Amino acid sequence: MRSFLHFLTGSRTLRFGAASAGEVMNLCRHYGFVYWNLRFCGEHLCLDASLITSTKLCSACRERGISVVSEGERGLPSLLLRYRRRFGLLVGALCFFLIILFSGRVLWGIEIDGNHTLSDEEVLSELRACGLTVGCRLSELDTEVLENRVLIFSDEISWISVNLIGTVAHVELREVEELPPDEPNFDASNLVAARSGKIELLENIRGSAVVSIGDLVVEGELLVSGLSEMQSGGVRYRCAEGQVFARTERDFLVEIPYAYQQKRYTGRKKSEKSLIFFEKEIKFFSNCRNLPATCDTINTVEYFSLWDGRTLPVGIRTVEYREYEMCDEVRDATEAISLAYECLYEQMEAEELEGSLVRKSTVTEISDDALILRCRAEYIENIAIVKEIEIGNREEETS
Repeated sequence: MRSFLHFLTGSRTLRFGAASAGEVMNLCRHYGFVYWNLRFCGEHLCLDASLITSTKLCSACRERGISVVSEGERGLPSLLLRYRRRFGLLVGALCFFLIILFSGRVLWGIEIDGNHTLSDEEVLSELRACGLTVGCRLSELDTEVLENRVLIFSDEISWISVNLIGTVAHVELREVEELPPDEPNFDASNLVAARSGKIELLENIRGSAVVSIGDLVVEGELLVSGLSEMQSGGVRYRCAEGQVFARTERDFLVEIPYAYQQKRYTGRKKSEKSLIFFEKEIKFFSNCRNLPATCDTINTVEYFSLWDGRTLPVGIRTVEYREYEMCDEVRDATEAISLAYECLYEQMEAEELEGSLVRKSTVTEISDDALILRCRAEYIENIAIVKEIEIGNREEETS
């Protein structure tokens, strides 16, 4: 805090001869001159004092014949004097101090907690549509009205609470829980095979099973029927249910070429800077004309903070464009094999199945241009899927 006051009032460094140190100290004690950072600079005594105090001390020293040198003016007054003809800087400094002065009257930030499916940007967009945004006046915010408005406006938020703590709005919410999809409303259905395999287990069957353990089935073949004959001679319709586990096979193919292109940065870069003020953005510096044909864009934002740690809605956005070129590279067989297995595992993990892997066998083929990895994986999985039975006229078929 003291250094901030020194900056506002301005300061100056005074240098005296070492032989005059005693006289200068007595002079400061006699007149009550306040100084700081007293030190010896070689053969001289140096101290720092405010502009007013240093002027009075210099005058008193000259009256007593004490040699004194004034140097190194610092602080706001010297800055204003130095840039007195650059009105843009003065206006910017004035705006900054006005922001600090009125910081307690507007909302500086929004903190969100409880969102899992929705991103922060999506939540902020819905809050903005309901009247809560950075920069709005705190005196005009009614949290109860705001909460009700969000619940009416949003189809994805089931509960929300907005608490104002200082100049920050803490938003807690709960998202609407997604209900499981409704089961097909069929009058009757069968279970058919989703893929070919060998039947291993039938579990929780409801309907007439037409396959047994050990049977070989092909994709689309009937597994459990939803039709059953009644003793009276009619037909009974139902929705077949259950799980039919079968031993299935999948083939995977991965091909890794030895020759490939690798991105390499040239070291040349261009950038542009923008001032962010609340939700407005003003570009004030750019050297990104004639961007290279191939470049990566790196976007970073740095916000200013107050001395107490609060983040201001004023910052600098830097967009950097780094040029790169594609270079021809060649990988060896060891690297190709490692990459092939990584791709194979990614393909196998992408398979959606209700079951588990039993075994797998791989074959590696090496050619002049590429490495080829073939894999056959064996699973035990539930292959039963529901297929509706189309009923034209139930009364006619059951009569």
